[in-house]
Amino acid sequence: MNKRELRKQMKELRLSLDKDMRLAFDREIYDKTYELIKPYDTVLCYVSSGIEVDTRMLLARLIDDKNKRVLVPKCVNGTNIMHFYPVSCFDDLESGSYGIEEPKEGTAPIFDYGDNCCCIIPALCYDERGYRVGFGKGYYDRFLSGFGGKRIGICYSLCMVDKIDNDENDIKAEIIVTDKKISYT
Repeated sequence: MNKRELRKQMKELRLSLDKDMRLAFDREIYDKTYELIKPYDTVLCYVSSGIEVDTRMLLARLIDDKNKRVLVPKCVNGTNIMHFYPVSCFDDLESGSYGIEEPKEGTAPIFDYGDNCCCIIPALCYDERGYRVGFGKGYYDRFLSGFGGKRIGICYSLCMVDKIDNDENDIKAEIIVTDKKISYT
């Protein structure tokens, strides 16, 4: 199955999930991810919306931890590029590109993430090798091609597939966290 078909299938699957089931899956992923990222000083993490794995619980806990630097992405208008910005509370966010919450205007992006950082990567589905199908714009692959920290994917176990066709532009996750397990690729 090609990426376009997988994208459509996974969107439909996620939309079909019962609210309580999603909440339970999100909680399991949150618990595992939080434990996994405890050692990192800087955490880059998307702000979830719609059918994505919920990151709001994770972001809230990270923001409360004054020993962590929390960065969230913002798309650069008119490009397929994103930069990461510091946030200290949810009030630092506003609706941005694609209706996704992003840092408000007036904040400067961060380009030096330090040596002890990780990035939480969204996806509609992953395979066991760490390759993913996202929403099709290539923002994360472009960003991750120059990112030196740990790449951590989060995904519902129901959305894991055997194999995703990949090419030289696809950057894989090194760790995948699902509601059922943590896998190292």
